[in-house]
Amino acid sequence: MISNRRIFHTNRVYVHSLGDYEYENVKQVVFDLLRKICLDNGMEECFFKDKKVAVKPNLLSKSAVERCVTTHPSFTRAACEYFVSLGAYVTVCDSPGGIYNKATFFAVGKETGTKEAAEKAGAVYNEDFGFEPCSNKEYSAYSFNIINPLREADVVVNLARLKTHALCEMTAAVKNLFGSIPGLQKAEQHARFPKKDAFANMLCDLCLINAPQINIVDAVVCMEGNGPSGGTLRKMGAVFGGADPFSVDLACSHVMGYSVDEVGTVRAARKRGLCPDSVLDLEIVGEQLDKYTCKFKRPDSNAGGIVKQIPSIFGGRLRDALERKPTVKKKKCVGCGICKNNCPVDAIKIDDGRANIDKTKCIRCYCCQEFCPKEAIEARNVFGA
Repeated sequence: MISNRRIFHTNRVYVHSLGDYEYENVKQVVFDLLRKICLDNGMEECFFKDKKVAVKPNLLSKSAVERCVTTHPSFTRAACEYFVSLGAYVTVCDSPGGIYNKATFFAVGKETGTKEAAEKAGAVYNEDFGFEPCSNKEYSAYSFNIINPLREADVVVNLARLKTHALCEMTAAVKNLFGSIPGLQKAEQHARFPKKDAFANMLCDLCLINAPQINIVDAVVCMEGNGPSGGTLRKMGAVFGGADPFSVDLACSHVMGYSVDEVGTVRAARKRGLCPDSVLDLEIVGEQLDKYTCKFKRPDSNAGGIVKQIPSIFGGRLRDALERKPTVKKKKCVGCGICKNNCPVDAIKIDDGRANIDKTKCIRCYCCQEFCPKEAIEARNVFGA
């Protein structure tokens, strides 16, 4: 149960090379990482007999496997197969964008190959779409609705994919737990925590409350630019893992070329003492980080970072005017309304078959860009740049 789980805080991060998604190759790497991470948590193989294990991949949206938006199904299958072989009851779960129900979840599972992966491994593809409020005053003053399979699990296996993110700079282990909040209620959190630092701290709270004891990041093929769904693919050929999601994310941000202060969740984690101040303080086991370190292309929303350094003169209006905001590319927009349905502040209307964003209401959460299936939303400032 969620109240009994705790993250084992450690500086140890495993780094493994992996060149492709062939199942046997993925299985070999994932099985090795799972054995090591479980032992770091003090979990022997016999521990898992009759335990409830929730495997939580990134299932952001109904996207084809080759788009690399979601966790590759080979990772999900391998993780499920490992724990099923130890006698655990394994459930694959997540809350994608949109309404949290069987129709949506099964459609995402079919398109991403995740449902088939779970079934091949002998695991259950979640059919319980209930949720309940959860809190932990040790970590957070807030309460969050958490989906039942994560709330009821004895062990949470967190399977993320490494991508840039328009709002959070990076999505990896910590951000992946945002999928514990049911469906459209995620939009409510953007309205509840509209500032970047507040939102990053909320994500840290949520990760601590969910307490994923096993964290693996698929970085075989990553996404850069306008992630988490509209960016370009970049092959890294690596897998990162550890018992501590905050240390794993520190390593991931480093290989993407971010400084320790650029990624909101890493910055928040450092300030709260949840991870080391420097990647140099991590215990890296396996491949060295420098083998994979490169400069990832940033999202459009983060381009021209000099704007953030402008003082808050004139009540911050100058800086606000120069910052990039979501803008609809009318030639690409088909008026499907997905952006409107995911906007937490009702800033989007569909007029004459095209989306229209009210910039006076927009809080720059980039949910519209994140969920647009046509990549019809970009970030631009008043000068059109």
